[in-house]
Amino acid sequence: MRNKMMMVGGVVGALMLAGCSSTTALEQKLDSLSQDVQAVQQGQQSNAAKIDRLAADVAEARASADRANSRLDQMGRYTK
Repeated sequence: MRNKMMMVGGVVGALMLAGCSSTTALEQKLDSLSQDVQAVQQGQQSNAAKIDRLAADVAEARASADRANSRLDQMGRYTK
């Protein structure tokens, strides 16, 4: 009985050690995922900056169109 308990303890200990030795693979996967997350965050920041620039361009185009429409409206008043 005691031998069986010792054997079970040895097997459990070996499995625990084997589990600890596989942490390097887990750490490598975690590092890879961390790099992927950083890349996604950088891409998101880049996209946010592009969106901000586009919003400014759209506002400028809208203001220009409003000025042009206003001039056309004024020209239409004079020709009637």
